Amino acid sequence: MKDFLISLDQTIGIISGSHNDQMAWQMDGVEVICMGQNGNHAIHTDGTELWFDKLSDDEKREILSHSDCVWGACTHAVPDEDDLIEDRGSQISLSIYGHNADTTEKKACDGDFKKRAALLEQFPFESATVEVKMGGSTCLDYFRKGRNKGYNIARLIEHQGWNKDECIFFGDALFPGGNDETVVGVIEAVQVADDMDCLKKLKAKLS
Repeated sequence: MKDFLISLDQTIGIISGSHNDQMAWQMDGVEVICMGQNGNHAIHTDGTELWFDKLSDDEKREILSHSDCVWGACTHAVPDEDDLIEDRGSQISLSIYGHNADTTEKKACDGDFKKRAALLEQFPFESATVEVKMGGSTCLDYFRKGRNKGYNIARLIEHQGWNKDECIFFGDALFPGGNDETVVGVIEAVQVADDMDCLKKLKAKLS
């Protein structure tokens, strides 16, 4: 993946529920526009911060109250109960297994999103200003309402003066309720199953 991305002439943006430091580490030197926290913290390839939309203290309290209810209903064992909540500034993420847990174990816990979907059905999140989406293998990502991936991708395209018809998105959660769903209709969106399927489809579209 790294070799292929480095070979591209196109500008690459990475948008994720993760925080920017983790994303930069994962990219391992590949030059990208880094959009952490579902795009609410955007950093250009030259290191310039484009924006950072932080949650208020009241919004954080609202989120933590709901995440306490969700985690309280979970009965499975986790490696470290101190590794479940991350406050990333513009987003709070609850991992129902652990943010830094083994990736294989995380996928085994809820790689099909079914546990989290059931938890959200049992405990709907009602807020005037904040929403929640399922992200990654085990996360519930809470961020300001409407400030989702679709919104922030459109925001970046406008900021950069790009033609949206020349942009394409690859994601594994384009389904209803997934944290990629909001990109549908903003730009062309390609569903991928995993990292290797993503690489295959990247090559098919961009080679």
